[in-house]
Amino acid sequence: MAFRSVFFSLGWLFTLGLLCVAAAICLPGQALTRSGPATPRTTPLPGWAKPALAVLGSSWLGIGTGLLVRPGFWADFVPWQTNRADAQALGVWALALGAGVLGSLAEDDLDRTRPALLSLHGTALAMTVVLTVRAGHVHWSSGPGLSLIVMVAGLLAAGASGRLLLRGAAGTREATSDTG
Repeated sequence: MAFRSVFFSLGWLFTLGLLCVAAAICLPGQALTRSGPATPRTTPLPGWAKPALAVLGSSWLGIGTGLLVRPGFWADFVPWQTNRADAQALGVWALALGAGVLGSLAEDDLDRTRPALLSLHGTALAMTVVLTVRAGHVHWSSGPGLSLIVMVAGLLAAGASGRLLLRGAAGTREATSDTG
């Protein structure tokens, strides 16, 4: 059992190390790339989606910030036993999810947020697989357990509705270009 935990932790360290190297390579490339004119907003988010995205993004951002800044206190809001380092790592992931969702809300354009909307399915499904495999360690009947279920379902619902909205926007654009 301890071997699996050590192996799992080393796997995370390796993955995070690769992500840091990728970021170190991409950031200078992005900084040296000349940006063109801003792409016009073509398909704004529908009004009904904005409050749900605001709540979803704020919930992930809030728990992520709490876990990162005060892991000793906020670790009690995680529905399984966690130590300081794991709580902070979870905080970084949750903070990134929240920032991404709120960023798509601020961007207010389906075309510009296409990659984020399409990745929400994978993120929610990956979380579901991990939580299913580790189901015995999760306190499902607790408040944090229910909150986690709702937040993961929110990611899945946002991804599904985003995919439908993108499909509808693409159909509208094709119909407009055919008639024009």
